Amino acid sequence: MRLYVYVMEAQDLSVRESCVKLQVRRHKSKTRVLRSTTNPVWNEEFVFGVHDVNEELVVSVCHQDEEQSGLFYGGSELVGRVSIPVSSVAAESTCTLPPAWYALESPRTGKYISKDCG
Repeated sequence: MRLYVYVMEAQDLSVRESCVKLQVRRHKSKTRVLRSTTNPVWNEEFVFGVHDVNEELVVSVCHQDEEQSGLFYGGSELVGRVSIPVSSVAAESTCTLPPAWYALESPRTGKYISKDCG
């Protein structure tokens, strides 16, 4: 099964340089870093191969400081994340979820914070 993920935007982030990191099992992708905005609009599409509908898509919003450097997943600070079960996509008759806003879970407390991404 192919999982198509469209990263649209986020609102009211606490940081001005951000990117979105996506992961399904060991497969990872990342949006470009958007600077000077707390309301970034990425409009980027990604495709993942999924072998088990019990897997999860982990969406992480990260702060990427201009002065930080690192490899693919280095040099960034987690702002929040959300896990989306692949089974929720497979359960839809069209195997497509409509665009939606997701509340991010705080990396420090594990509770949902009032930052949305969609």
